[in-house]
Amino acid sequence: MIPVFIFYAHVIFLVYIFTKNFIEENFVSGFLSVIFVVIIFSAGWTMSEFIMSTFMESKGLGLLFPRAAFSLLLLTIMELIFYRFYFRKRPIKQSHQV
Repeated sequence: MIPVFIFYAHVIFLVYIFTKNFIEENFVSGFLSVIFVVIIFSAGWTMSEFIMSTFMESKGLGLLFPRAAFSLLLLTIMELIFYRFYFRKRPIKQSHQV
């Protein structure tokens, strides 16, 4: 159940980031942002699965909490921190005219 919720949250984030970049810049920027998020997700899931495999066996804590759920939770936490800094709004510099 947890992995399904996390995948659903990522799909919503993909739609959001595509729409945001499509409106602010163009279609190519939105598409590249989606590809970037998919690459970060796939590489990050592999790393978090490796990290979690050192701490628990594959069955995890049972049927509802397998190791994959914990690795996806770890990945989501790492992604939230990373995307918070990567996609934040940058202040517009104002030029001073005399």
